[in-house]
Amino acid sequence: MYLYNHLPAGALLSPLLLCTNTWVATASATSQSFNGCNQLTAAGLQDLVLLPQSDAYVDREASYWAANVPLHPDCIVQPRSTEEVSRVVKVLAKANGPVALRSGGHTQWAGSNDVHKGVTIDLGRMTDVTYDTHSKLASIQPGPRWGDVYQELLKYHVCVTGGRDGNVGIGGFLTGGGNSYYAGLYGLACDNVANFEVVLANGDIVNANATSHSDLWTALKGGSGNFGIVTRFDMYTFPAKNLWGGIRAAARSKGDELAQTMVDFTNDNHKNPEDAYIINYTFNPGSSSDILVAYVVVDTNGIVNASAFDKILKVPVVVDDVKTRTMANMANSYLLPSDQQQVWFSLTFKNDVRVIKRAGEMHDKLVSELKGLIPAGNFTTQCLFQPIPTLFAEHSVQRGGNMLGLDKVKENALLWLITGATETPEQQMIMREKLTAFSATLEKFAESKGLTVNWQYLNYVDETQNPLKSYGQYNINFIRKVAAKYDPSSMFQKKVVSGWKISKVDA
Repeated sequence: MYLYNHLPAGALLSPLLLCTNTWVATASATSQSFNGCNQLTAAGLQDLVLLPQSDAYVDREASYWAANVPLHPDCIVQPRSTEEVSRVVKVLAKANGPVALRSGGHTQWAGSNDVHKGVTIDLGRMTDVTYDTHSKLASIQPGPRWGDVYQELLKYHVCVTGGRDGNVGIGGFLTGGGNSYYAGLYGLACDNVANFEVVLANGDIVNANATSHSDLWTALKGGSGNFGIVTRFDMYTFPAKNLWGGIRAAARSKGDELAQTMVDFTNDNHKNPEDAYIINYTFNPGSSSDILVAYVVVDTNGIVNASAFDKILKVPVVVDDVKTRTMANMANSYLLPSDQQQVWFSLTFKNDVRVIKRAGEMHDKLVSELKGLIPAGNFTTQCLFQPIPTLFAEHSVQRGGNMLGLDKVKENALLWLITGATETPEQQMIMREKLTAFSATLEKFAESKGLTVNWQYLNYVDETQNPLKSYGQYNINFIRKVAAKYDPSSMFQKKVVSGWKISKVDA
């Protein structure tokens, strides 16, 4: 992220703010996997197809946020409208070879939004953001980024519950849950989608909402890409206000004090639902040679020095970038740096200071060990916590429910995320080994203290984790039933290979 415009991108805190390599195809590509590309051309869709030898293909593959994500498909197809998505789906349903689906391309694990030896459906050209003054709904296609959405909606003096990093995409964020600064007031972002426009596996276009295809509407709220391709999200809006917020950073020695403030804030979030808070034990040599505890404070009503942060703001800091600003400015001021090798793991715990302190201590050791294995200037780490109070799920129930299963969690919880960014694949292998062990060790510690919460946030987890399974058996069965109803051919389970698949969850 950027701080004061003089710290390097990604400094101190970013995912949070948060809440998804060039190669030229040769004749070695199999005729089977190339079939999808040939079929698209034969169907008259050649103007939408990017081939590996083109500059546009190279540029698009290079535009993924994480350097480890591009898999170099045989071709990329970029529909410009819902109708063109329908035509593409009909063609690829009958063609050979795997398919991937890309919205913003911000997910951090390989296989989440691209494919090798197949076709990637890239929704990046579908960037419309409109507002209906009668319905007070914002209609958002899957191609823009949240920073673009906020900026466009400012023209109408409205806002939506979207991502905290302006570069995060739309589709994966909303179908994966979507944590935002406004969750205390309105619930998670998926609960603020009034209608999904969806292209099904047979090419049909349907609208899923509370009165039409309501089972699909509910399933899409956390159920990810198991049902079709969402081509438009109609979201509830609220008046856009300047918020007061930003990032501060304290010395590592203040970590325990800040850990306690996180627990207290989470327990009191229902009293101050307009406020949001995140803390992050972080190492970023571009901004400091020491580990810092960076934290985000936000009052979405724009109250300066809001009372919910009284104790927090008394902690001395070495960085202070908190001010009154628009949501667009907030989202675009703190961007995670791109083009790095990423590893993320996420778990959820009961709201207890012991797990925060232990994670902070483990992070100290992690950074020390990494310095002996990777040049200090070639990696960054983040070990962060944010509130998941029961308040969030209460909003979900009021809005018709979602698939996440947080309504079954009856205690306030903490969402934990650890990230490691490196410069090379070899360094990423080292980081992956360390963070895999870190996650397992922290989870074991929590289990020993009775502090585990069996829930994973789909938008943060590593590819080795199992977020859909953490939703609970009832929701697993519901997702499976809805997927079978709207995709009886199992196209989005078998042919579309990217992302999280309900068919891969144990019964």
